[in-house]
Amino acid sequence: MPLTIDFAIAKTHRYGTRESGDTAEVIERPAGGFSVVLVDGQGTGAAAKLLSLQVAGQVVSLLNAGVRDGAAARAAHDYLFATRGGKVSAELCILSVDLASRSLVITRNSTVPVVLWRDGVISLVDDQSERIGIYRHTRPHVFELPMEAETRVVIVSDGVIHAGERWACPFTLSAAVEAVFAAAVTAECAADELLQQAIAADRGRPNDDMTVVVLSLAAGGAEQPIRKLRLTVPLTR
Repeated sequence: MPLTIDFAIAKTHRYGTRESGDTAEVIERPAGGFSVVLVDGQGTGAAAKLLSLQVAGQVVSLLNAGVRDGAAARAAHDYLFATRGGKVSAELCILSVDLASRSLVITRNSTVPVVLWRDGVISLVDDQSERIGIYRHTRPHVFELPMEAETRVVIVSDGVIHAGERWACPFTLSAAVEAVFAAAVTAECAADELLQQAIAADRGRPNDDMTVVVLSLAAGGAEQPIRKLRLTVPLTR
């Protein structure tokens, strides 16, 4: 069955800072398919951004070389542990559409759950996995499922999960995802809406960097497929 892959990323930085410590990268896989790499560096600001860029760069380089997702995550951990001596950590999540195996692969070194939506049913991928960079023998958790139409995946950084907590009105990701997907919106609209709800939960002033990644698999395609990529980056002084 022909499928259409729809990826979208929406992100913002902590209120009062100029740099986001989150980095999200999209790449094509050498054997076919796509991967999104999301890294949330420890802290916020320029130092966290440099850290997340370095880790994401390591992962992207390995994926481009054909290394499997789990091995790429372990290598990124080894790199961070070796260079920072276990004193700096990062959350890492890799979301892949692997056309070679016709599967979705979710690779996590993160305390933040991933939301999975299949045929209208919400579930969480939240098996225990530790941040990279702290403990020598840290391993990723890898979850794989077949590529099927009407499948959607949402991964977020911890700024989204913890939105609203300081106001005693926490943002509930799974409930928000269920409500947004009930409207059958595009991945871009879903990512935008979820990010706006998280920002609203922090009363318009995000308490941490926030990133939302949405993947949607829909039935159908085009006789002459056209791929599109859109990037919007507001710049501040």
